[in-house]
Amino acid sequence: MRVLSITPRFAPEVGGIESVVKDLATHVRPLGVEMDVAHVATKHGELRLDQVGALRVWRVPLRGSRLVGTAPALWKLAQDYDLLHVHDPHLLALTANVRWGCAKVPAVLSTHGGFRHTRSHAWVKHLHERFFLRLALRHYRRVLASSVADLDYFGRYCDHLVLCNNGVDVSKFARVGTWENKTVLKWIYWGRLSHNKRIDRLIECAAAAREMGYPIDLLIVGSDFDGLLDALRSKVSDLKLSTAVKFAPHLDDESLVQELDTRGIFATASTHEGFGLSIVEAMAAGLIVVCRDMVPLNTFVEGGKSGFFLAFDGAECDRKTIASILELSEVEARDISMLARQSVQPYNWQAAAVRFVAHYREVLS
Repeated sequence: MRVLSITPRFAPEVGGIESVVKDLATHVRPLGVEMDVAHVATKHGELRLDQVGALRVWRVPLRGSRLVGTAPALWKLAQDYDLLHVHDPHLLALTANVRWGCAKVPAVLSTHGGFRHTRSHAWVKHLHERFFLRLALRHYRRVLASSVADLDYFGRYCDHLVLCNNGVDVSKFARVGTWENKTVLKWIYWGRLSHNKRIDRLIECAAAAREMGYPIDLLIVGSDFDGLLDALRSKVSDLKLSTAVKFAPHLDDESLVQELDTRGIFATASTHEGFGLSIVEAMAAGLIVVCRDMVPLNTFVEGGKSGFFLAFDGAECDRKTIASILELSEVEARDISMLARQSVQPYNWQAAAVRFVAHYREVLS
């Protein structure tokens, strides 16, 4: 079976979709699926073929924008494949090109959270949701919801929807050491610096912990997706947290694993997640996750057992929870860490790849 995985973002860019597409293509190969990647973006001047590790990656030019644009090179390229797997949270230009230019090739869609996590282009999103979303989804033979939250949202617009969670490279994070070298006083966040991640609230949470007398330090790792870094640095300075909160660009796998060896808490104040990849990765590494009590994060984290929930509103309830986290005994923290690791084993890519390939075969049959 030859499958073309069509994505708006891919390496050397870093993020959730990029990781999922790369890992999916790698793990379906032993199951008899030859998967290439089509990276469709306006920055590509002409069609070219790159080699990224063991993967063949087509760089496909998009004329216009990710909202409204054409990719003629994709239309011809798609004809050489049995199935298209489209990764299009926006369901705009990418899906339009698949629908009209590649109509004869069967296609499935992964939802990746949709476009509800940012306020940009709000009026376009509202019109699209009201008038075009059902039509866009109708083209796909099957829609694969990336999370329980996506299953609920997209279920309002189509009836050929199934839950098919993304996988996580659990083995990579299993290399992180056990709790003995970690401490609840060392926190980390990694992921995009974007509006929906609410890094500002995370910094305020660190400030509250310091005010309460807990000398935590917080490392924020990630690319500045929405141009927030300067404002976040100013906030750190205003709160007099310059020695407690540090920023770092994207870390490669080896550097991240080394950093996680000593850090005990992964914290995120995110208000929307399509899947929650970083949360599952952190749990696989044995970190204690602190996040909001929301879908899909609360499908991974069990409050008080494999992690903790905060409202990130600065209220007394949050302060009590922060204190309880930072006063965990060594034994309590180790037990939570072990449970976190065990909880995410079903999300390993070996199991996820089997689910995806089963859907491919059913669609083609």
